[in-house]
Amino acid sequence: MSRRLLVVIVLGGLSLIGIVWLTPSLLDSKQQSASPSSIASDQKMTAAEEQRTVDEVLALTLPDLAGQQQSIAQWRGKILVVNYWASWCAPCVEEMPAFSRLQARYATQGVQFVGIGIDDPDNMRTFVKKTPVGYPLLVAELGLGQQAGQQVKGLPYTLIIGREGRLMTSRLGRFDEATLEQILHKLANK
Repeated sequence: MSRRLLVVIVLGGLSLIGIVWLTPSLLDSKQQSASPSSIASDQKMTAAEEQRTVDEVLALTLPDLAGQQQSIAQWRGKILVVNYWASWCAPCVEEMPAFSRLQARYATQGVQFVGIGIDDPDNMRTFVKKTPVGYPLLVAELGLGQQAGQQVKGLPYTLIIGREGRLMTSRLGRFDEATLEQILHKLANK
C-alpha cells in the first residue's frame, strides 16, 4: 500500500471518528445562544499556545492550486479565517459555499478566508471545477498535518486570527454560517 493512500485512509478514519465524536456537541451548540459575546474556542489553549499557533500559521508558505508559493503572512493585519479541509470531508465541503459568501460580504471590511487543503492537489482542482470557491486555496502535502502550523486534529478545523495577530477563536468541526457571520461582524466592527 502506498504511503499516500495510507495517509488518506488514516485521515479519513480520523475525520469519521471526529464527526461521530463531535455530532452530539454540535447539535447541543445549535440549541445554545450563539451571540458574539459568548465566543469561545473549542480547544482550550494557554495564551502562549495560542500565540505559538498563530505564529506558526502566519509563518507557513504553501503552494496554491497553480503551484505558486503563497505566504500566509501576506494577509497579516486582516481578520484571517484559516480553514483546514479536504475534498473527501463532507462537513468541510458543506461549509465552503458559506465561507465564499462571507468572504464576498466581508472582504471590504478586511476579512480574508484561506483554505488549506490536506488533500491531493489534483483532487482539490477537480473539486474547485465542480464547486467554485471565492477565496485562496493552498495545498498542504499529505502527511504534513502534524508539522508546525498544521497541527490539525480533525477536519474541518478553522482558526480566526484577529488583525492584531491574536487567535480569536478556533473550531474543530463545521462552522455554521450564522455563527461565523456574528463573529466576523463583531471583529470587523471593532
